Amino acid sequence: MTTAESGRAAGRERRHQQILGAAEELFAIQGFAKTTVDEIARRAGVSKGLVYNHYDSKDELLRAVWSSQVDAWMRETRTHVKYSEAAIADTVGEVLAVSVRQARDNPLLGRILSQDPGSLVAHERDDVAAFGRFYRDLLEPALAHGVKSGELRRGLDIAHSAELIWLMHFALIRELFVGSVGGWRSDGEELLRAAIDLIVAGLRASR
Repeated sequence: MTTAESGRAAGRERRHQQILGAAEELFAIQGFAKTTVDEIARRAGVSKGLVYNHYDSKDELLRAVWSSQVDAWMRETRTHVKYSEAAIADTVGEVLAVSVRQARDNPLLGRILSQDPGSLVAHERDDVAAFGRFYRDLLEPALAHGVKSGELRRGLDIAHSAELIWLMHFALIRELFVGSVGGWRSDGEELLRAAIDLIVAGLRASR
């Protein structure tokens, strides 16, 4: 690639990120339905035509925003979970707590989950499936280590236990965001804590 081609590619990527960033800000402030492509273009400092040059539609732009948020969600979950070989069950509970609270504390992710779920129905399956795989891949080695060390129940079905914990996570997200008018439920922390206590108690070996 020549220097000129490299410069053009860098410029296109910079504009791409400007548009994506503008869409993220506006979707977080006023939601997907109330945001127009004209507003996104103005916020990004580009023409409306250039927005369409990068994204075929506002719906495709939402898809890009959603994917970006899911990627960040996964990174943040992995970064903030403190793995402890001495407390595997507590670590598993922490994975659930950190992931759900990341969604709660991210204004854009929380807004998309609570206000615009219908806009994502056609697109979210691949991202949800990817997050599910990531989640199970994060849990299975910890569960296996816990069974081997004797901290977790002997004979624990590792693969299905990891899937069930993921499904509880998914159900919590649906209840706390999508199923709750106005976003996070007033008793959301209590519901999250009850789920964690149930999971941790169910995993631990009898003493």
